[in-house]
Amino acid sequence: MEHRTRVERAIKRLTVDQVPCAELIINDKLVQTMFPETTIGFSHRLEFVNTLGLDATCLHPGCQYSPATVPCAKDVVFYDAAEWVNTDLFTFAVLDGPVGWGTKLLGFEQVMMQMTRHSQAVCELAAAVETMNKELINRLAGSGVNGIILADDIAFTQGLMVRPSVLREMVFPSLAAQAAYAKQLGLPVFFHSDGNLTLVLDDIAAAGFDGLQCIEALAGMDIGEVKKQVGDRLCLWGNLDPAELIEPRSVSQLEQTVRQIVQAAGHDGGLIFGTSSGLFENMRLDSLKVTYEMVRKS
Repeated sequence: MEHRTRVERAIKRLTVDQVPCAELIINDKLVQTMFPETTIGFSHRLEFVNTLGLDATCLHPGCQYSPATVPCAKDVVFYDAAEWVNTDLFTFAVLDGPVGWGTKLLGFEQVMMQMTRHSQAVCELAAAVETMNKELINRLAGSGVNGIILADDIAFTQGLMVRPSVLREMVFPSLAAQAAYAKQLGLPVFFHSDGNLTLVLDDIAAAGFDGLQCIEALAGMDIGEVKKQVGDRLCLWGNLDPAELIEPRSVSQLEQTVRQIVQAAGHDGGLIFGTSSGLFENMRLDSLKVTYEMVRKS
């Protein structure tokens, strides 16, 4: 089964020949460990992904913006997008949501305070982000990108940053509108957030998302329980604690960790295996290779 087909089937919660693997972020400093004394370019990133046997890649936006306003869509670029979409990998593009942009422009404390006060300024910001993201989604669909990730960190390790009612009023309507727009253009959409999302899992599913990325184990997100609650509506992606790839682990320890995740959430489709964080330079390359090989054999 081809990489792209495998991910497409997982998103639709259909059975696959093997559980697909993907990461939200792959830091160039980690790629550099495979290519020392080399300036990292697209070919090195692709070889790194292929060496690990990943099935998807994620494109992240780059742009300059003033501290006062959401940038224009025309000023946002996705580096190497044309090259990635011409591979056999499933290509996601990552877009920040209103909370993410609010934090960048206003600062975390200010945006949280304004949200809890139901500030009109937050509503206007969310509308501006929604407009920009819809323009980007339209462009990305035309460029051959296969899926969208709307990233908006709305939770801490212990729970949500604000009450669920605030998110339902100030955040989810805009995210739902963006998800619906992407799906009209034929692009599946995942929601990403760190932290404990237990209280809003049903809201995420109801907003029209196809999947949930992160599922942070350290935040108490038991992927088996998440599967029971929303696995009939969402493809689940992530859950591997990055510490498993940073600290020394035996092959048998890694095998046990992989088995626990796959058995809890991937027995009937609907799972994309990966870390909850992405891949960074302090991770052990040998552990990475062993882990993904085990997933392919599971």
